[in-house]
Amino acid sequence: MNRSQIIRIISLTVIIAISNCSSYSFAQSTFDEYKRQVEEKFNNFKNSKKKEFEEYRNKVNQEFAEFMRMRWDMHEAQPPVPAPTIPEPPKPIVADPEDTPEDDILPFEEVINIPDVPEPPTPLLPIPEPYIPEIDINPNLPDTPIIQAPSRPIKDGVAFEFYGNTYRIPLKKSLIPSLQTTDENSVADAWQLLSAEVTVDVIQEIINLRDRLYLPDWGYFKLTEKLAGAACPHDHNVAKLLQMFLLTQSGYKVRLGRKSDSLVILMPSKETIYDYSYVAKNDINYYVIDSSKGKGSIYIFDKEFPREQFFSMAINYQPHISVNPAEARIFSIDYPEKIYLDVAVNKNLIDFYNDYPKSCHWNLYANASLSQDVKDQLYPELEKTIEGKRSPEAANIILHFVQKAFQYKTDQEQFGIERSLFADETFYYPYSDCEDRAILYSVLVRELLGLDVVLVHYPQHIATAVAFNEPITGDYFEIDGRKFTVCDPTYINANIGMAVTQFKSTPAEIIKLKK
Repeated sequence: MNRSQIIRIISLTVIIAISNCSSYSFAQSTFDEYKRQVEEKFNNFKNSKKKEFEEYRNKVNQEFAEFMRMRWDMHEAQPPVPAPTIPEPPKPIVADPEDTPEDDILPFEEVINIPDVPEPPTPLLPIPEPYIPEIDINPNLPDTPIIQAPSRPIKDGVAFEFYGNTYRIPLKKSLIPSLQTTDENSVADAWQLLSAEVTVDVIQEIINLRDRLYLPDWGYFKLTEKLAGAACPHDHNVAKLLQMFLLTQSGYKVRLGRKSDSLVILMPSKETIYDYSYVAKNDINYYVIDSSKGKGSIYIFDKEFPREQFFSMAINYQPHISVNPAEARIFSIDYPEKIYLDVAVNKNLIDFYNDYPKSCHWNLYANASLSQDVKDQLYPELEKTIEGKRSPEAANIILHFVQKAFQYKTDQEQFGIERSLFADETFYYPYSDCEDRAILYSVLVRELLGLDVVLVHYPQHIATAVAFNEPITGDYFEIDGRKFTVCDPTYINANIGMAVTQFKSTPAEIIKLKK
C-alpha cells in the first residue's frame, strides 16, 4: 500500500468519524427535546388533575360543613363491654407419659371461616397515576420513562412521636384554626378552614407514611391521633376535629360527637371492640374512642362522607415499628429435642399491641404472625432442629417446645383481666395461657411446615388441629373432607393426636386461619 492510499484511508476514516459524531449530536439533541416535551406534558397533566381534585374536594367539604351546621342528634352512650372471661384451668393439664394417640373422630358444632379482610380505603383525593402522553417523534429513539425525584426530608411541618420514632408531616401549625366553642356552627367554620389549609399533599404524605410502616387500620387511627395531638398540643377539641378531618379524607368511616363540651371521635365497627363505650345505631355499634368509660349523652354528627369504609381490626402485615429490643429471655427444652433460644422482643411493638383493642376473635391474633425481628432469632434454630424430619415428627418437636418452654398462668392471674396475646407478646410476658399457646403454635406450624391449622375452641379450653399430608393416628376432626389432627400446646407431655380426655366428647368450635 503506497503513501497516497494510506492518506486516502485515513481521510475517509476521519470523515466517517465526524459524520458519526454529527449524527450522535443530532440524535442526542432530538432525544433531549423529546424528554423535555414529555416532562412538560406530564407536569401540565398532573397540575390540571391536582386542580380538579382540589376543586372537587373543596365542594365535598363545603357541603359536608353545611350539614355540620344542622343540629346534631342526641344519643345515650352505653357503658363499655368488658372482654368476656374464659374459664380456664388454674394449671395446665398434664398427660400420662404412657398414653398413646387413639384414632378417634371428634365432634364439632360450628366452623368459623376466615373473615374477609378489606384493603385500606381509597382516599378522597388520590394523587394521579403517572401518565406519559403520546408524542409524535422519532420512534427509533430509546424509551424515556419519567423518573420521579427522590423524596427529600421534610424540614417544615409537625413532628410527632410514634412508637419510638419521630416523623414529620408538612402540616403548618399556623394554618390550623382555633375553636372557641363546640357548637355546630363553630365546628363547621373550623372544618371549612381545615379543608382550605390541609392540602392534598398533606393527606397523601400521611397515607404514604401509613403504607411505609405497614400499619393496619387501627395503627392508622393511632398515627393520625399522634399527629393531631402534636399539631394541637393545647387544644383537645381542635386535635379531635383535625384527626376526624384526616380520617375522612383518607377514606375511613368515622363520626364526630360532642360529649359535654368535648369533641370525641366515634368509630363504627362491625366487629366487637371491648372496653370502649358505644352508641348503638342502625344495628351498628359506634365506639367512642375516648378515655371516658361511662354512660352519658352524646350529640353526634351523622353524615356519610364520600368513599368512607369501615375500619378493620385485622392485621394483614406486621407493622414496621421502630426497634427497641427488650431484655432477652431464654426459652429452652430438652425433650424430644434440645432447643435453647435467646429471644429479645421489640418493646415498641409490645407498646403498640398493648394499645390494640382487646378481642376474642383469636384468628385476629393468629393471622398477625410474628415480627421479623423475632423470626430472625427464632426460626433458624427451630429450622435446624426439625431439618430432615417428616412433618409429623417436626410438628411434635414444635408442640413440645410450646408446651414446655413457657410458664403458665391464666389471664386473670397475670393481668387481672381477660386478654389474648399476639405471638410476639408470648415471648415478652412471663406467662401465657392456652389461647396464647394455640395462637403461637398455629403460627409456627403454618410458617415452618407449610401446613393448614385451625383453632379448636372448647367452652373452657383452646387447642389446635393440623392437616398433615400423610396418614396420622390420633384424635382428629373431619373438616371439609380433610383430616385435622389434634395438637394441644397446653396438654403437657401430649404428642400430636392426643386430645384432653375430658373434652373429647364436647363439641368444639372450629376457627379457620389463613394459610
